[in-house]
Amino acid sequence: MNSIFERNKLGQYYVNTRLGVAKTKCLDDFPEFNTNTEIYRLLTELIEVNAKGFRGLVVTALTGLHIDESYDPLNDFYGCNPRSIFESGIWYALQENGIPCGKSDPLNVAKNTNHLNEEWAKGRRPESAAMAVVKFLRIVMTSGRTKRARLIDFFFFRLWKYAESITEYKLANFESSTNSRQVLGNKLIEFTLKYPESGNLSQFLVSQLLLGVFGKSTIEVVGGNESVFGTNTTSKKPADIWLEVGGVETNLYEITVKPVSKKRLDDSLDALRATGHLKCPVTFICRLPTDVAELEVINGSYIYKGKSFDFVDYKSFCCTIFAILSTDEFEIVVNNITDFVKDMHISMKTKAGWNGFFSTDI
Repeated sequence: MNSIFERNKLGQYYVNTRLGVAKTKCLDDFPEFNTNTEIYRLLTELIEVNAKGFRGLVVTALTGLHIDESYDPLNDFYGCNPRSIFESGIWYALQENGIPCGKSDPLNVAKNTNHLNEEWAKGRRPESAAMAVVKFLRIVMTSGRTKRARLIDFFFFRLWKYAESITEYKLANFESSTNSRQVLGNKLIEFTLKYPESGNLSQFLVSQLLLGVFGKSTIEVVGGNESVFGTNTTSKKPADIWLEVGGVETNLYEITVKPVSKKRLDDSLDALRATGHLKCPVTFICRLPTDVAELEVINGSYIYKGKSFDFVDYKSFCCTIFAILSTDEFEIVVNNITDFVKDMHISMKTKAGWNGFFSTDI
């Protein structure tokens, strides 16, 4: 391969090609892998799970094998330079085809481990998905050329069918203008608490509420649309969400629906130092008093290592802003939350949870 760029593009082309073939197939085209077979069960366990990383890891391993037939993903996973071919090639192909994935899937689950075996799989969540990765790749690596090709085609077929089941899933609709503002607002809040999507939903709701309040002012709301899987320190962000006036940061907000530990405060301090925002006020929007049980918060404030952190209750904060918004602003927030849940990256569990909350009368 002449260059890293060409290699990454080859990976992108390969995944696009395999998914293109998958879209022309049906289950009857793979009689040797019917629903009673081990292969069918293994692919169900590694593909049809909320955790995106296992799917991405196998796609990366198969792509690496296509680029270099001597590559051994089980014993030298990083031998294919997985970060480069995934983030600069495979990821784009998965996005183009509507496959739920994260930006660094294989790295998130491989965790710098070259050997994909039972020891690596132990303790992964879900462990059954990790074990399915190991078993499936072993079968692929020990199969002859013809069977290997069939296994790979079936993997991409199952990957496509899973993505199709998500995009075709129907979310319940409701009319926001005919319901009590606080009743519907409380429903949305409770939904984000029960199905937080690793904090993505609660963070997105807060960002949308702030945009509703300040959308027509000179105050800019920054953040809130990014994934919360990356830390603020590594993503060069001072906080989850912040306000700016004339390009100058004023208020910083950390949104969480998990306990706020001193380690979390240390992470915040690290991010503030790294971005030069130590003097900016920081407010944690969380569940009070549940999330601050480890801290001695007095009158909504706690001083840690010389820095004052403020705390407000997530539900109270959201309900108050719901009451401030105009009817049009309120409907925009509701519509944006609905669109967010429809996104292919949101888990089926959360989508089903939405229908449980909103398929009946509010």
